[in-house]
Amino acid sequence: MEQLTGPLMDIYDRLHRHYGYEPHWWPLFTSNWRWEVMLGAVLVQQTQWERVEQALQQLNALGLVDEQAFAAAEVATIRQAILPVAYYNAKAPSLKYLALYIVERYNGDVARMFERPTADLRQELLALPQIGPETADTMLLYTGDHASFVIDAYLRRIFGRLGPIPLVATLKYAQLRELFERSLPPDLNLSAYPHLEGSRSRLFWDYHALIVEHGIHHCLPRRPRCDQTSAPRRNFAQAIKCAAHCPPCAGCPLRPVCAAYQTQTVDA
Repeated sequence: MEQLTGPLMDIYDRLHRHYGYEPHWWPLFTSNWRWEVMLGAVLVQQTQWERVEQALQQLNALGLVDEQAFAAAEVATIRQAILPVAYYNAKAPSLKYLALYIVERYNGDVARMFERPTADLRQELLALPQIGPETADTMLLYTGDHASFVIDAYLRRIFGRLGPIPLVATLKYAQLRELFERSLPPDLNLSAYPHLEGSRSRLFWDYHALIVEHGIHHCLPRRPRCDQTSAPRRNFAQAIKCAAHCPPCAGCPLRPVCAAYQTQTVDA
Protein backbone atom coordinates (compact mmCIF):
# COMPACT_ATOMS: atom_id res chain seq x y z
CA MET A 1 0.00 0.00 0.00
CA GLU A 2 2.90 2.34 -0.72
CA GLN A 3 0.59 4.39 -2.95
CA LEU A 4 -1.31 5.46 0.19
CA THR A 5 1.73 6.41 2.25
CA GLY A 6 2.24 9.74 0.47
CA PRO A 7 -1.41 10.87 0.65
CA LEU A 8 -1.74 9.80 4.30
CA MET A 9 1.40 11.70 5.31
CA ASP A 10 0.30 14.73 3.27
CA ILE A 11 -3.00 14.78 5.18
CA TYR A 12 -1.14 14.40 8.47
CA ASP A 13 1.18 17.26 7.53
CA ARG A 14 -1.72 19.57 6.64
CA LEU A 15 -3.51 18.79 9.90
CA HIS A 16 -0.32 19.22 11.92
CA ARG A 17 0.49 22.59 10.34
CA HIS A 18 -3.05 23.77 11.08
CA TYR A 19 -3.54 22.47 14.63
CA GLY A 20 -0.04 21.89 15.90
CA TYR A 21 1.06 18.98 18.08
CA GLU A 22 -1.82 17.43 20.05
CA PRO A 23 -0.36 15.75 23.16
CA HIS A 24 -2.88 17.09 25.64
CA TRP A 25 -6.04 14.99 25.31
CA TRP A 26 -4.88 12.46 27.89
CA PRO A 27 -4.26 12.41 30.78
CA LEU A 28 -6.50 15.10 32.19
CA PHE A 29 -6.57 15.49 35.94
CA THR A 30 -4.51 12.85 37.73
CA SER A 31 -1.04 11.36 37.96
CA ASN A 32 -2.46 7.83 37.56
CA TRP A 33 -2.67 8.47 33.86
CA ARG A 34 -2.87 4.90 32.57
CA TRP A 35 -5.98 4.05 34.58
CA GLU A 36 -7.45 7.45 33.75
CA VAL A 37 -7.00 6.75 30.03
CA MET A 38 -8.63 3.34 30.35
CA LEU A 39 -11.60 4.89 32.15
CA GLY A 40 -11.89 7.62 29.54
CA ALA A 41 -11.72 5.14 26.67
CA VAL A 42 -14.84 3.39 27.95
CA LEU A 43 -16.67 6.49 29.17
CA VAL A 44 -16.33 8.27 25.80
CA GLN A 45 -18.36 5.64 23.94
CA GLN A 46 -21.39 7.45 22.42
CA THR A 47 -20.53 10.48 24.58
CA GLN A 48 -19.13 13.98 24.03
CA TRP A 49 -15.71 14.48 25.58
CA GLU A 50 -16.92 17.32 27.80
CA ARG A 51 -19.19 14.86 29.60
CA VAL A 52 -16.32 12.41 29.99
CA GLU A 53 -14.33 15.17 31.67
CA GLN A 54 -17.18 15.75 34.11
CA ALA A 55 -17.35 12.05 34.95
CA LEU A 56 -13.58 11.77 35.41
CA GLN A 57 -13.56 14.79 37.70
CA GLN A 58 -16.30 13.23 39.82
CA LEU A 59 -14.49 9.88 39.95
CA ASN A 60 -11.30 11.68 40.94
CA ALA A 61 -13.09 13.56 43.73
CA LEU A 62 -14.14 10.16 45.12
CA GLY A 63 -10.58 8.80 44.88
CA LEU A 64 -11.60 6.32 42.18
CA VAL A 65 -8.95 7.15 39.60
CA ASP A 66 -7.15 4.32 41.32
CA GLU A 67 -7.50 0.70 40.30
CA GLN A 68 -7.64 -0.72 43.83
CA ALA A 69 -10.16 1.83 45.07
CA PHE A 70 -12.30 1.44 41.96
CA ALA A 71 -12.34 -2.35 42.32
CA ALA A 72 -13.55 -1.98 45.91
CA ALA A 73 -16.23 0.63 45.14
CA GLU A 74 -19.94 -0.12 44.98
CA VAL A 75 -21.44 -0.16 41.50
CA ALA A 76 -24.04 2.36 42.70
CA THR A 77 -21.25 4.79 43.69
CA ILE A 78 -19.58 4.40 40.30
CA ARG A 79 -22.91 4.81 38.50
CA GLN A 80 -23.66 8.04 40.33
CA ALA A 81 -20.22 9.44 39.49
CA ILE A 82 -20.53 8.71 35.77
CA LEU A 83 -24.09 9.97 35.31
CA PRO A 84 -22.93 12.60 32.76
CA VAL A 85 -22.04 9.92 30.18
CA ALA A 86 -24.27 7.82 27.97
CA TYR A 87 -25.13 4.25 29.04
CA TYR A 88 -23.86 4.79 32.58
CA ASN A 89 -25.94 1.84 33.81
CA ALA A 90 -23.98 -0.53 31.55
CA LYS A 91 -20.62 1.19 31.91
CA ALA A 92 -20.54 1.22 35.74
CA PRO A 93 -20.47 -2.59 36.28
CA SER A 94 -18.24 -3.08 33.23
CA LEU A 95 -15.66 -0.64 34.59
CA LYS A 96 -15.77 -2.30 38.01
CA TYR A 97 -15.17 -5.64 36.32
CA LEU A 98 -12.21 -4.12 34.46
CA ALA A 99 -10.74 -2.77 37.71
CA LEU A 100 -11.20 -6.14 39.44
CA TYR A 101 -9.58 -7.90 36.48
CA ILE A 102 -6.50 -5.66 36.63
CA VAL A 103 -6.24 -6.04 40.40
CA GLU A 104 -6.65 -9.81 40.36
CA ARG A 105 -4.55 -10.62 37.29
CA TYR A 106 -1.93 -7.85 37.35
CA ASN A 107 -1.92 -6.86 41.03
CA GLY A 108 -3.44 -3.51 40.07
CA ASP A 109 -0.51 -2.65 37.80
CA VAL A 110 -1.85 -1.36 34.45
CA ALA A 111 1.70 -0.80 33.16
CA ARG A 112 2.43 -4.51 33.63
CA MET A 113 -0.70 -5.40 31.68
CA PHE A 114 0.43 -3.29 28.73
CA GLU A 115 3.85 -4.96 28.60
CA ARG A 116 2.17 -7.86 26.80
CA PRO A 117 2.57 -8.25 23.00
CA THR A 118 0.13 -6.12 21.04
CA ALA A 119 -1.83 -8.89 19.34
CA ASP A 120 -2.19 -10.92 22.54
CA LEU A 121 -3.23 -7.93 24.60
CA ARG A 122 -5.76 -6.81 21.98
CA GLN A 123 -7.48 -10.20 22.22
CA GLU A 124 -7.38 -10.04 26.02
CA LEU A 125 -8.98 -6.59 26.02
CA LEU A 126 -11.64 -7.62 23.50
CA ALA A 127 -12.73 -10.41 25.85
CA LEU A 128 -13.61 -7.87 28.55
CA PRO A 129 -17.08 -6.26 28.77
CA GLN A 130 -17.70 -2.89 27.11
CA ILE A 131 -14.47 -3.11 25.11
CA GLY A 132 -14.82 -3.35 21.33
CA PRO A 133 -12.12 -2.95 18.67
CA GLU A 134 -12.00 0.86 18.77
CA THR A 135 -11.80 0.98 22.56
CA ALA A 136 -9.18 -1.78 22.64
CA ASP A 137 -6.96 0.05 20.15
CA THR A 138 -7.47 3.33 21.99
CA MET A 139 -6.21 1.65 25.17
CA LEU A 140 -3.32 -0.01 23.35
CA LEU A 141 -2.18 3.27 21.80
CA TYR A 142 -2.81 5.81 24.55
CA THR A 143 -2.26 3.61 27.62
CA GLY A 144 0.46 1.28 26.44
CA ASP A 145 2.24 3.12 23.61
CA HIS A 146 1.51 0.26 21.21
CA ALA A 147 1.57 1.24 17.53
CA SER A 148 -2.09 0.43 16.96
CA PHE A 149 -4.02 2.82 14.71
CA VAL A 150 -7.45 3.80 16.07
CA ILE A 151 -10.34 3.69 13.61
CA ASP A 152 -13.35 5.78 14.59
CA ALA A 153 -16.34 7.60 13.12
CA TYR A 154 -14.31 10.80 12.70
CA LEU A 155 -11.78 8.98 10.52
CA ARG A 156 -14.43 7.32 8.36
CA ARG A 157 -16.25 10.63 7.86
CA ILE A 158 -13.15 12.67 7.04
CA PHE A 159 -11.53 10.12 4.74
CA GLY A 160 -14.87 9.39 3.12
CA ARG A 161 -14.93 13.03 2.00
CA LEU A 162 -11.25 13.22 1.13
CA GLY A 163 -11.48 10.23 -1.18
CA PRO A 164 -8.10 8.39 -1.09
CA ILE A 165 -9.53 5.15 0.37
CA PRO A 166 -12.41 3.53 -1.54
CA LEU A 167 -15.25 2.20 0.62
CA VAL A 168 -13.70 3.68 3.77
CA ALA A 169 -17.16 4.03 5.31
CA THR A 170 -17.93 0.32 5.02
CA LEU A 171 -14.60 -1.51 5.30
CA LYS A 172 -14.47 -3.77 8.35
CA TYR A 173 -12.67 -2.30 11.33
CA ALA A 174 -9.69 -4.67 11.25
CA GLN A 175 -9.25 -4.24 7.48
CA LEU A 176 -9.12 -0.47 7.78
CA ARG A 177 -6.77 -0.51 10.76
CA GLU A 178 -4.42 -2.87 8.96
CA LEU A 179 -4.57 -0.68 5.84
CA PHE A 180 -3.45 2.38 7.81
CA GLU A 181 -0.75 0.43 9.63
CA ARG A 182 0.65 -1.04 6.38
CA SER A 183 0.61 2.39 4.77
CA LEU A 184 2.47 3.93 7.73
CA PRO A 185 5.18 1.27 8.19
CA PRO A 186 7.82 1.04 10.95
CA ASP A 187 10.58 2.32 8.63
CA LEU A 188 8.70 5.52 7.76
CA ASN A 189 10.98 8.56 7.86
CA LEU A 190 9.61 10.89 10.55
CA SER A 191 12.57 13.27 10.69
CA ALA A 192 10.43 16.18 9.48
CA TYR A 193 8.42 15.92 12.70
CA PRO A 194 10.84 16.13 15.64
CA HIS A 195 7.95 16.23 18.13
CA LEU A 196 7.34 12.56 17.27
CA GLU A 197 10.87 11.58 18.34
CA GLY A 198 10.97 8.99 15.56
CA SER A 199 8.21 6.99 17.23
CA ARG A 200 5.61 5.26 15.08
CA SER A 201 3.24 4.94 18.05
CA ARG A 202 3.62 8.68 18.67
CA LEU A 203 2.70 9.29 15.02
CA PHE A 204 -0.42 7.16 15.43
CA TRP A 205 -1.26 8.97 18.69
CA ASP A 206 -0.87 12.41 17.13
CA TYR A 207 -2.58 11.47 13.85
CA HIS A 208 -5.64 10.15 15.68
CA ALA A 209 -5.77 13.22 17.95
CA LEU A 210 -5.62 15.48 14.90
CA ILE A 211 -8.40 13.53 13.19
CA VAL A 212 -10.58 13.97 16.29
CA GLU A 213 -9.69 17.66 16.46
CA HIS A 214 -10.62 18.10 12.81
CA GLY A 215 -13.84 16.15 13.16
CA ILE A 216 -15.11 18.35 15.98
CA HIS A 217 -14.03 21.70 14.56
CA HIS A 218 -14.29 21.56 10.76
CA CYS A 219 -15.43 18.25 9.26
CA LEU A 220 -18.81 18.06 11.00
CA PRO A 221 -21.40 15.43 10.01
CA ARG A 222 -24.08 17.62 8.41
CA ARG A 223 -22.63 21.06 7.75
CA PRO A 224 -18.83 20.92 7.44
CA ARG A 225 -17.10 24.20 8.19
CA CYS A 226 -15.00 24.11 5.03
CA ASP A 227 -14.61 27.86 4.55
CA GLN A 228 -15.60 29.06 8.02
CA THR A 229 -12.73 30.91 9.64
CA SER A 230 -14.07 31.12 13.19
CA ALA A 231 -15.34 27.73 14.33
CA PRO A 232 -16.86 27.96 17.83
CA ARG A 233 -14.78 26.84 20.76
CA ARG A 234 -15.84 23.72 22.64
CA ASN A 235 -16.29 23.99 26.40
CA PHE A 236 -13.49 21.64 27.43
CA ALA A 237 -12.17 21.58 30.99
CA GLN A 238 -8.73 22.42 29.64
CA ALA A 239 -8.73 25.42 27.33
CA ILE A 240 -5.64 24.16 25.50
CA LYS A 241 -7.87 21.67 23.66
CA CYS A 242 -9.26 24.70 21.85
CA ALA A 243 -5.96 26.45 21.37
CA ALA A 244 -4.86 29.27 19.07
CA HIS A 245 -6.26 27.57 15.98
CA CYS A 246 -9.92 27.99 16.98
CA PRO A 247 -10.99 30.66 16.48
CA PRO A 248 -9.84 32.30 14.25
CA CYS A 249 -8.29 30.17 11.53
CA ALA A 250 -8.12 30.07 7.74
CA GLY A 251 -10.83 27.46 7.36
CA CYS A 252 -10.42 23.74 6.75
CA PRO A 253 -6.78 22.89 5.95
CA LEU A 254 -7.82 19.86 3.87
CA ARG A 255 -9.82 21.75 1.23
CA PRO A 256 -7.09 21.44 -1.46
CA VAL A 257 -7.10 17.64 -1.18
CA CYS A 258 -10.78 17.04 -0.38
CA ALA A 259 -12.70 15.39 -3.21
CA ALA A 260 -16.05 16.32 -1.69
CA TYR A 261 -15.06 19.97 -1.41
CA GLN A 262 -13.65 20.11 -4.93
CA THR A 263 -16.86 18.64 -6.38
CA GLN A 264 -19.03 20.76 -4.07
CA THR A 265 -20.79 17.73 -2.63
CA VAL A 266 -20.46 19.06 0.92
CA ASP A 267 -22.64 21.86 2.22
CA ALA A 268 -20.09 24.28 3.62
